[in-house]
Amino acid sequence: MHAFTGTVGNEYHALLARHDAMRLRRRMLGQDRAPEPDLARAVPCDGAADQRLIVRYLPLVTPFDELIGRLYDEMFTRWPSLRRLFPASMEFQRSHLARAFRYLIENLDRPDEVAAFFTRLGRDHRKLGVRPVHYETFEAALCVALRKSAGPGWSAAAEQAWVRMLRFAVAAMVDGAEATLAEPAYWRGTVVGHELRRPDLAVLRVRTDEPYPYRAGQYAAVESPLLPQAWRQYSLACAPRPVRELEFHVRQTGTGGVSEALVAHTRVGDTLRLGPAQGTMTLDDDPARELLMVAGGTGWAPVKALLEELAGRRGGGGGPALGGRTAPGAR
Repeated sequence: MHAFTGTVGNEYHALLARHDAMRLRRRMLGQDRAPEPDLARAVPCDGAADQRLIVRYLPLVTPFDELIGRLYDEMFTRWPSLRRLFPASMEFQRSHLARAFRYLIENLDRPDEVAAFFTRLGRDHRKLGVRPVHYETFEAALCVALRKSAGPGWSAAAEQAWVRMLRFAVAAMVDGAEATLAEPAYWRGTVVGHELRRPDLAVLRVRTDEPYPYRAGQYAAVESPLLPQAWRQYSLACAPRPVRELEFHVRQTGTGGVSEALVAHTRVGDTLRLGPAQGTMTLDDDPARELLMVAGGTGWAPVKALLEELAGRRGGGGGPALGGRTAPGAR
């Protein structure tokens, strides 16, 4: 049986949970007000102007692989204790950060959209044990990495634009985390069913210890005790049920990753961790209109959940569903 033992997820997360519980209690008693947003820190002076400045110097620090490598090297060298907050393999983390940088730069002239995105990300990052002080170390490491990657052509003005962009995103993430102190940072679930549909495809049923709030069509980040701090997102394949039982359809996409751990090495009785539900592919308040849903492979999972919810709203009449498959040998 696989469970979370001897990882950052035990004593460290328990300490954070007690700290958050005390802060929430003080806030409810009126003894600890939620921090007011620091507008000078949170809002860029001119997002479009910063965007133009960052883009002008972008060739000096792209592709992002070298920049991100130097960033993590600097952070783990100066603050080695932070390494345990990250998975053993940093490949996925590096690509995730590169996507975040690209998103920020491309959308910096749309601050409301960026703030909404990073508020959701801040809520999700609570499961990693990230605290505001960690963002400060990240900023310091990023500045060093920018200078080393860009070389003598680097500009102090460009660096300050990067800092303003980062602080804007971080302020939204901190706000997102603060707004969700009343909910767990993650949910613990026990595998109560593990069925191999193919050698590389498994259907997992997971029963959570506490109620898990979500809507049909959403997805959740899942962590296996076999790969601590490595989280991957999977669609929830069922509408909410009173028995607190969730369903995931997982296809193994390679070796050594979370998908292999869940498909090939997870058994009934094992413990998983789940991050908060995310996603906006949910039904609206008008179930009467006709819907067309098309899915393939494990993409069927959220559609299955949506059809279950739709059937419940319509008293068991979810509408027609058509299925198909590729004939053996067909291309």
